[in-house]
Amino acid sequence: MLMMPAFLAAQSTDRDELDLTIFPQSGWVLDSRTVDLQEGINEISFFGIARQLDPGSLQMGLDGEVQSFRTRLEQQGWDRIFRQLKGRTIRLVSETGQLIEGEVIDYDSGRLQLRKTDGRYTLIPNPHSYRLEFDRLPEKEEPGAQLDVVLNVASSGAYPVQIYYIVNNLEWSLDYSVVLSENEDRAQVNGTALIRNNTGTVFEDARVLLVAGDARIQARPAPHFDMEAGMGEMAMARAESVPQAREYADQYVYELPRRVDLPERELYQFPLVEASGVDVTKVYHHAMRPFSGSSRDPQRVTVRYKFENKEQQGLGQPLPAGTVRVYRMTGMDEMGEGSLQLLGMDRMSHVAEGDPFRLTTGRAFDVRVTEEVVQQDQIAPRVREETRELTARNEREEPVTVTIELPVHRNIIVREASMEPVSRTADRHIYELMVPGEGQSTFSVTVRQQP
Repeated sequence: MLMMPAFLAAQSTDRDELDLTIFPQSGWVLDSRTVDLQEGINEISFFGIARQLDPGSLQMGLDGEVQSFRTRLEQQGWDRIFRQLKGRTIRLVSETGQLIEGEVIDYDSGRLQLRKTDGRYTLIPNPHSYRLEFDRLPEKEEPGAQLDVVLNVASSGAYPVQIYYIVNNLEWSLDYSVVLSENEDRAQVNGTALIRNNTGTVFEDARVLLVAGDARIQARPAPHFDMEAGMGEMAMARAESVPQAREYADQYVYELPRRVDLPERELYQFPLVEASGVDVTKVYHHAMRPFSGSSRDPQRVTVRYKFENKEQQGLGQPLPAGTVRVYRMTGMDEMGEGSLQLLGMDRMSHVAEGDPFRLTTGRAFDVRVTEEVVQQDQIAPRVREETRELTARNEREEPVTVTIELPVHRNIIVREASMEPVSRTADRHIYELMVPGEGQSTFSVTVRQQP
């Protein structure tokens, strides 16, 4: 017996569940729906698919055979309306009042073909410049792209369908605000996730997971696991207002504690990191440049704030990369209220639990250094030495510490220094120079350059 195909249409808004796994620059969508199918071949259409999907990543989970996909990425607007008018009689009224009436034969490449009431044909090259009149309104535009699928099932009934795909222009980032205490030794750290939806589709009532890390996103087959058990365990909801980071392969994932709506071309913000009483150390930093000549022009030192991402210092959690704005609380009164000063902005890379990180806010106005070469010696044809003297001047009333970074490697070695380094690695030595208030201090070092 020959089985004729059944032509059905899945309702565009009838989703059973929507899961969005959002990476910093793309998303992984699981769109779960239920459709009524007849035994044999079925041709169905799904609406509400993201227009910015990666077609090569499209996969479908179904208790049956998926024979083919066809994705229609036609944009909404006048072009789509004109195509819907094929076979209908319309009236076009120009800005000057000219009337054209006839049956729509075709619409192609922005040109409208009409058969007028007298039987003659006319071509309208720019129908958008006319006012349209017709007997009934066009069909309501369905949101997003349209996915046409040919399915083969063994028996009639209601079938759960899972649609998987990678989508572009669905991304998230993290913005941090670091509020320093008035004496700059404690900080409050807040991180807010910003989710951007520019996919051409509205995502409603979605369960959202944010993946922090550097992932190379490529099309991959749909995961094979039990949806109720596997996915439920991975995306278990939490009651806390701030999500906790969990491992996601070699990255970390945060699940928003409630389902959200992500309208198209809107920005959704959600708190992701909160920490108070965080230890912080202010650092005035200068990097020396051996064998670069002398300069009597003072150089302003860089202002940095050092943090340890450890629980005993008030943090101790994975910190995704993001933009950081650093403020200082000033003018505290007896009620603990004051005003915020913006000190600067920086970009922070991913920081694992236990790792240190630094934020640079700019350069100090009244802490400056000069470097001068006081001696040079040619030891051999390809070996030379120089002694550099660094002078740090502090115009502030309170004393400061200037951290001096000296690059070293197998070609540059330190022969002698006026103080011992506080840390020593294969590529740099770090020195700390105490500078009194409204005073100056010096540091000298002899380095050798050799092949």
